[in-house]
Amino acid sequence: MSRSTDVALALALAIVWLGGALLFPRALEPGRSEGNGIVLNLLVDKGDGSKANDWYTGTTTLRSELSEGSLRLESHDSGLQIFSRPLAVFAGECYAAVVHGREIAGTSQLVVTDEEVRTAVSGIRLTPSADRTDWRLVFGSGRLRRVTIVLLGQEENVLELDQVALQRVGGGAGCG
Repeated sequence: MSRSTDVALALALAIVWLGGALLFPRALEPGRSEGNGIVLNLLVDKGDGSKANDWYTGTTTLRSELSEGSLRLESHDSGLQIFSRPLAVFAGECYAAVVHGREIAGTSQLVVTDEEVRTAVSGIRLTPSADRTDWRLVFGSGRLRRVTIVLLGQEENVLELDQVALQRVGGGAGCG
């Protein structure tokens, strides 16, 4: 190769590298299909062959049963702990974690954390109800690019979930 070809090739590679470095942070943002929200499936610890699970248990004694579109979670010994997969969010935006279901026994909390479940962003207590209800936790994503939804409960806890969703509700000022 001639020297001018080498210089042109090096310049082209430098431009491509610089473009990748500038655009990489956008790779961590939600895709177009998740831009305004995510509805999580109710599969726990294993997929069903056609889709991967969105939930993981935090304790071996948690019993989960998916029946007729509802996920029943029961923990009688060590409390309830279930974690969503990390969910992509836009930094500096307002989101709502929306849970539809019912608290049958015990006391549960809905908590949003950073993706590594080290820092709680916000949380609410789920109120027991004989009827199905919606719990809504509004929070600001701050600098986070991924969050995890966590459901926690005490011993002797029974919780039924029909749907869990993360919804983008607008700008980050004044939310949470």
